[in-house]
Amino acid sequence: MAFLGGLVFFYYLLWLVSLFAFTNALGQSDMRGTIATTIMFFLVGLAHFIAPKKLEAMIPPKLPYKRFLNYFSGACEMLFAVGVLLPKTYFISGWGLIVLLVLMFPANVYIAVKNASFYNISRLFFQPVYIAWVWWFCLN
Repeated sequence: MAFLGGLVFFYYLLWLVSLFAFTNALGQSDMRGTIATTIMFFLVGLAHFIAPKKLEAMIPPKLPYKRFLNYFSGACEMLFAVGVLLPKTYFISGWGLIVLLVLMFPANVYIAVKNASFYNISRLFFQPVYIAWVWWFCLN
């Protein structure tokens, strides 16, 4: 939910900015959505490096190399987040974010079962929303 809140917050913040400056660049809905996507995925990717233990705890115990998987997925999130802004890489980066969201779903299921809370369970229902967001703003 916090991630969706961040996406919506940055989308409307960019809309507000577009009223006063950068009207040509930010006047289009797709660009605001893409920049919001970049900001949120980059921040979440950065969190993989700032608080690795918290994110590694979400990785199911059957998977080896938790530290590597955490850093690798965080680096991919950051790379794809920036890539959706670039004309030559937006397509592969948008699909990269969608694939990452699909691959992260088992980790969300694991943490929802391991530590059942409203927040952890709600993450399962928001994953398709994030996929739709990336599809709509970055690939459409």
